[in-house]
Amino acid sequence: MRETIYWLLNIVCAVVILVLLGLHMGIMHLDGVLAALLNTSGHPLAWENMLERAGSGFFKSTYVLLLATALFHGFYGLRTMLLEYWSSPRAEHIVTVMCWAAGLTLFFTGAYVTISFGPGAV
Repeated sequence: MRETIYWLLNIVCAVVILVLLGLHMGIMHLDGVLAALLNTSGHPLAWENMLERAGSGFFKSTYVLLLATALFHGFYGLRTMLLEYWSSPRAEHIVTVMCWAAGLTLFFTGAYVTISFGPGAV
Protein backbone atom coordinates (compact mmCIF):
# COMPACT_ATOMS: atom_id res chain seq x y z
CA MET A 1 0.00 0.00 0.00
CA ARG A 2 2.82 2.40 0.86
CA GLU A 3 4.48 1.89 -2.54
CA THR A 4 1.16 2.69 -4.24
CA ILE A 5 0.95 6.00 -2.38
CA TYR A 6 4.57 6.82 -3.29
CA TRP A 7 3.88 5.97 -6.94
CA LEU A 8 0.76 8.16 -6.97
CA LEU A 9 2.72 10.98 -5.33
CA ASN A 10 5.39 10.53 -8.01
CA ILE A 11 2.78 11.00 -10.75
CA VAL A 12 1.33 14.08 -8.99
CA CYS A 13 4.86 15.49 -8.72
CA ALA A 14 5.34 14.98 -12.47
CA VAL A 15 2.20 17.02 -13.19
CA VAL A 16 3.27 19.78 -10.76
CA ILE A 17 6.73 19.85 -12.35
CA LEU A 18 5.17 20.12 -15.79
CA VAL A 19 3.03 23.10 -14.74
CA LEU A 20 5.71 24.95 -12.74
CA LEU A 21 8.47 24.30 -15.26
CA GLY A 22 6.16 25.49 -18.02
CA LEU A 23 5.51 28.67 -16.03
CA HIS A 24 9.23 29.13 -15.46
CA MET A 25 10.10 28.56 -19.12
CA GLY A 26 7.35 30.95 -20.20
CA ILE A 27 8.57 33.72 -17.91
CA MET A 28 12.25 33.26 -18.69
CA HIS A 29 12.12 32.52 -22.41
CA LEU A 30 8.89 34.06 -23.68
CA ASP A 31 9.58 37.45 -22.12
CA GLY A 32 8.38 39.34 -25.18
CA VAL A 33 5.03 37.57 -25.17
CA LEU A 34 4.45 37.63 -21.41
CA ALA A 35 5.84 41.10 -20.63
CA ALA A 36 2.42 42.75 -20.76
CA LEU A 37 0.87 40.00 -18.65
CA LEU A 38 3.51 40.22 -15.90
CA ASN A 39 4.01 44.00 -16.05
CA THR A 40 7.75 43.66 -16.52
CA SER A 41 10.02 45.54 -18.82
CA GLY A 42 13.34 44.47 -20.20
CA HIS A 43 15.04 41.12 -20.20
CA PRO A 44 14.04 38.60 -17.49
CA LEU A 45 17.70 38.07 -16.59
CA ALA A 46 18.27 41.77 -15.97
CA TRP A 47 19.42 42.42 -12.42
CA GLU A 48 16.40 44.58 -11.53
CA ASN A 49 13.93 41.96 -12.79
CA MET A 50 15.76 39.20 -10.96
CA LEU A 51 15.69 41.16 -7.70
CA GLU A 52 11.97 41.82 -8.16
CA ARG A 53 11.30 38.09 -8.58
CA ALA A 54 13.57 37.27 -5.64
CA GLY A 55 11.51 39.52 -3.38
CA SER A 56 8.19 38.11 -4.54
CA GLY A 57 6.49 35.59 -2.26
CA PHE A 58 4.81 33.99 -5.28
CA PHE A 59 8.11 33.23 -7.00
CA LYS A 60 9.77 32.05 -3.80
CA SER A 61 6.94 29.64 -3.04
CA THR A 62 6.83 28.29 -6.60
CA TYR A 63 10.60 27.79 -6.63
CA VAL A 64 10.49 25.88 -3.33
CA LEU A 65 7.54 23.79 -4.55
CA LEU A 66 9.37 23.06 -7.82
CA LEU A 67 12.47 22.09 -5.86
CA ALA A 68 10.52 19.74 -3.58
CA THR A 69 8.62 18.02 -6.37
CA ALA A 70 11.68 17.68 -8.61
CA LEU A 71 13.76 16.19 -5.80
CA PHE A 72 11.06 13.69 -4.80
CA HIS A 73 10.40 12.73 -8.41
CA GLY A 74 14.10 12.30 -9.18
CA PHE A 75 15.07 10.45 -6.03
CA TYR A 76 12.04 8.16 -6.21
CA GLY A 77 13.05 7.24 -9.75
CA LEU A 78 16.67 6.70 -8.69
CA ARG A 79 15.54 4.55 -5.74
CA THR A 80 13.33 2.48 -8.03
CA MET A 81 16.19 1.88 -10.47
CA LEU A 82 18.65 0.96 -7.72
CA LEU A 83 16.16 -1.45 -6.12
CA GLU A 84 15.81 -3.27 -9.43
CA TYR A 85 19.54 -3.94 -9.25
CA TRP A 86 19.76 -4.71 -5.51
CA SER A 87 16.70 -6.54 -4.24
CA SER A 88 17.51 -7.56 -0.68
CA PRO A 89 15.56 -6.01 2.22
CA ARG A 90 18.79 -4.64 3.71
CA ALA A 91 19.72 -2.97 0.41
CA GLU A 92 16.20 -1.55 0.14
CA HIS A 93 16.54 0.04 3.58
CA ILE A 94 20.00 1.46 2.86
CA VAL A 95 19.01 2.86 -0.54
CA THR A 96 15.81 4.38 0.88
CA VAL A 97 17.63 6.05 3.79
CA MET A 98 20.37 7.38 1.49
CA CYS A 99 17.83 8.82 -0.97
CA TRP A 100 15.83 10.49 1.82
CA ALA A 101 19.00 11.87 3.44
CA ALA A 102 20.34 13.29 0.18
CA GLY A 103 16.92 14.64 -0.85
CA LEU A 104 16.25 16.36 2.46
CA THR A 105 19.75 17.85 2.56
CA LEU A 106 19.39 19.25 -0.95
CA PHE A 107 15.86 20.48 -0.24
CA PHE A 108 16.73 22.37 2.94
CA THR A 109 19.84 23.87 1.33
CA GLY A 110 17.93 24.99 -1.76
CA ALA A 111 14.95 26.25 0.23
CA TYR A 112 17.22 28.24 2.55
CA VAL A 113 18.97 29.91 -0.37
CA THR A 114 15.67 30.64 -2.14
CA ILE A 115 13.96 32.08 0.92
CA SER A 116 16.91 34.04 2.28
CA PHE A 117 17.85 35.69 -1.00
CA GLY A 118 16.11 38.93 -1.77
CA PRO A 119 16.69 42.60 -2.46
CA GLY A 120 17.93 43.26 1.08
CA ALA A 121 20.36 40.34 1.04
CA VAL A 122 22.57 41.69 -1.73
